[in-house]
Amino acid sequence: MVTNIAEKIEDFLANDPKIPDDIIFRASQMFNNKLGKFNFKRKGGAKLPSMSQVGKPFCQLHAEKLGWEKVAEVNSFKIKMLYGDMTEVIAVALLLAAGIEIVDLNKRVTLETEHGIINGELDLIIKDGNSYSLWDIKSASKFAFERKFDSYESLKHNDDFGYLEQLYGYTKAEREETPDIKAGGWIAISKETGEMKVVPADPDDEESYTSKISDTISKYVEADETNFKRCFEDEPETFYRKTTGNRKLHKTCSYCNFRYSCWPNLVYAKNPRSKSATAYNYYTVFKD
Repeated sequence: MVTNIAEKIEDFLANDPKIPDDIIFRASQMFNNKLGKFNFKRKGGAKLPSMSQVGKPFCQLHAEKLGWEKVAEVNSFKIKMLYGDMTEVIAVALLLAAGIEIVDLNKRVTLETEHGIINGELDLIIKDGNSYSLWDIKSASKFAFERKFDSYESLKHNDDFGYLEQLYGYTKAEREETPDIKAGGWIAISKETGEMKVVPADPDDEESYTSKISDTISKYVEADETNFKRCFEDEPETFYRKTTGNRKLHKTCSYCNFRYSCWPNLVYAKNPRSKSATAYNYYTVFKD
């Protein structure tokens, strides 16, 4: 199925592509719904992490449960989210125009665990003949498109956002209604070049990742003020292969909304030894 999807997209884009009016109308309705989310406030108070959260580093989930103070969202955050939504609408329109049969979109699903229900919203289900597969659409920076979405193995080894748990969790949850469904993979779109890439998942990995979800939820239920543990430690800064005496956050931690709560003395500063205007880091130990 993966080859079929990739070939249909490639053939469509290579042959004077045109999107039929009925698909344009459907896409416009989808975007209207997505745009309406701009006015919604996210609700908190869920007992368990959502499907899109459960694969993240556990210290982030633990900090969220403890109610630690987050880094304030920048004013443009909602616009950034809209770009992702718009990318999804474009991808769906192109898939439909390429003759790919989408049988479900943005469907809410629930995954049962021994500690309660995990909620989520899958992106799309594709039918090819008598086979059904579940896919996630991801907009990606040029770096992520080339490195993270280079292959399934690359994604497995660079999955700080929990994309694998998310996809396999959705698939297991959907199997209640679609018994033969399999994890399809990811359809990635470069935000900078517009390129599309199909990255197939390995359905044989589903059990491993859904077991990880169960383990995470069990750990989450037991998480409290007494057992918080960082998943990553800070690391020495080097400049031209020599240590500077400074220490900086692990790369994963630099994107965490709880970085200042987790590291109270954190300093965001430019590397004083570098001439680059963009050589800024989050320092746990900083010496001028």
